[in-house]
Amino acid sequence: MEIVELDASVGVRGERTLVVGHSLTRLERGLEPRESVVLHTADDDYYAAQVRGIEFELDDTIYTLAVGGRLPEDLALERVEGLDADVHDLSLHELVDLLGDMRGRAC
Repeated sequence: MEIVELDASVGVRGERTLVVGHSLTRLERGLEPRESVVLHTADDDYYAAQVRGIEFELDDTIYTLAVGGRLPEDLALERVEGLDADVHDLSLHELVDLLGDMRGRAC
């Protein structure tokens, strides 16, 4: 799993869907469809996210990301390192994902 470092011009707070160009990230590789990632904002916030769409333009690759729940830094880093049931509290991660899903449906 990748941490997607976002440019300061990209706002995530309050968004359920984020459309961002590869050039506004610090990624060294392209993302894959349905890939789960952790977004890291310039304000030092972390969010769970999943790639929902990829479009190719002449100058950039554009990702459409479904933004999930906000993550504390320790949970974000656990996800990137890889979750292990013997070491990590997987039910806590599931709860954070469930809350993120519910946030997306509330309106």
